Amino acid sequence: MNVVVTRASACDVVEAEALMREVLESDLGGYVPRWHADLDDLAAAYFGDPKRSLFVARVEGRLLGTAAVKPCSLRTPPNPDWLAERYNDPSVCQLVRVWISAAGRRQGIGRSLVRHATLWATKEAGYRTVYLHTDTSAPGAEPFWRSLPTVEVYDARPDPFNCVHFEIDVAKLCDEVSSS
Repeated sequence: MNVVVTRASACDVVEAEALMREVLESDLGGYVPRWHADLDDLAAAYFGDPKRSLFVARVEGRLLGTAAVKPCSLRTPPNPDWLAERYNDPSVCQLVRVWISAAGRRQGIGRSLVRHATLWATKEAGYRTVYLHTDTSAPGAEPFWRSLPTVEVYDARPDPFNCVHFEIDVAKLCDEVSSS
């Protein structure tokens, strides 16, 4: 299987939005405007700013996954003040919307997206730290993130979002990429 990951273009927006909304409905309880407003205009959210990007993964031309990078801006609440203070910094990006369609899971698509997005964030966008959080109630989410070179920063459970916060170990990820 050949996974092709690229930075998204205007041609990808309709398919990417459809995939994101499908994953939201099936795995994450549905669209919540406060948290998912970027889906209403992906081009405005991720294009035209050198510190933001959207990535798509295709297999045989079919879009099966997404990932996005944006400057980190954690809200308090629901996040604790110390977490926002640590990560709301211009040198920190947040990896978001790492969502794979059910048909594309367990095929290396998510791993490819994370690698591409992280390398872009650190090599091209100039970020030093890559932060993310995950909803552990989403099928396979927690084991996926723990299978990557991540460091757990904070396990907020029990919280209403089943949230665990991670940093990508960028040096280890780069080592993995260069040795593969």
